Amino acid sequence: SDYSPVMGLSPVENYYLDAGWGTWGFKSTPICGKSMAELVASGGKVPDIIAPFSMDRFDVFRQVNEMGATAASH
Repeated sequence: SDYSPVMGLSPVENYYLDAGWGTWGFKSTPICGKSMAELVASGGKVPDIIAPFSMDRFDVFRQVNEMGATAASH
């Protein structure tokens, strides 16, 4: 895992993902809610701001840099 959330479309029709935020996710709630609402309202056009957090990044080993994610030491 790259310690980043998973956001966007899923392989299941009409099932959207916004999960894996961990301890610091509450700080991102406003923009995440707006971005996910845009995704649903557009019928599946993924907003650029959440594109790096798609689930398919694991299929191609395209991890998100920790500095822009929710990584925190516990």
